[in-house]
Formats: sequence, structure tokens, C-alpha cells
Amino acid sequence: MTSPNAAQVPTIKSALKFFKVTSYITGIFLILIMVLWAIRLIWSADVWIGGPDGLIALAQFSVDPSTGEKVGLPGPQIPNDFTTVSLIIHGWLYVAYLFGDFRLWTLLRWSFLRFLVIALGGVIPFLSFFTERYYSKVAEADLKKVA
Repeated sequence: MTSPNAAQVPTIKSALKFFKVTSYITGIFLILIMVLWAIRLIWSADVWIGGPDGLIALAQFSVDPSTGEKVGLPGPQIPNDFTTVSLIIHGWLYVAYLFGDFRLWTLLRWSFLRFLVIALGGVIPFLSFFTERYYSKVAEADLKKVA
């Protein structure tokens, strides 16, 4: 690995800040998804937004064995099911997280294995917090070598 160019230091610091922010936001949404998944498995319920039971409510459901569809929800699933909404938001946040990972990887000229380990942080619960902490320190150490 070669060390980064001194002229790239401001760009790398900006990319590092972006990576830190996206790491935490993506990690928080991934934990939220795990909580919503647990609610779905344990209580057979989805968190419903803006339904007939109020702004936020738990909507119990059962699964029709012949079709595999959920029965008993207060309306169409896509617009009001908070689990689905949070999955979509996490997907887009993961794209931003991968972009931050890619920027650091290219600017600091890290190995591809490092890129993959950081990328896993957005899909394995709690890993983004550890990868952010560890690889931010590695990036800052690399920047100190240049200065």
C-alpha cells in the first residue's frame, strides 16, 4: 500500500467525516430493522404508521396458509408498514455507506479485503459501529504519516 498524497488530505478528511456519519446512521437503522423483525416474529405484529388505530400502532396479523399473505392488517401494507419503510430507507442509507467506504478505499489505497470488511458493516448488526471506530483510527493514522 502506498500512502496518500499530501494534497488529498482535505478530501480524505471530508470522506472520513462522511463515512463516520453514514456508519452510525446505517447502523442505527439496521438495529431498528432487527427490533421490528423481532416484533414481527414474537408478537405477529407490524408497526403501523397513520392507520385507523392512531399515528403509530402495533397491528396484529396472521398468515393465510393457502396464499402466504398477511391477514388482519388495517390497510394496504406498502404505504403504512414501518418495517417496509425502514427497509427501504436502510437500503438507500447502505448505498451512501458503501459510497463512503469506496471513497476511503480509493483515497487511502487500502486493500480490497478492507473494503469488503467495511461493506459488511452495513448488513451485520452492530458491525458498522466497530468498523467505523477501527477504520477511522486507521485512516487518521495514515493521514498522520502524510502530515
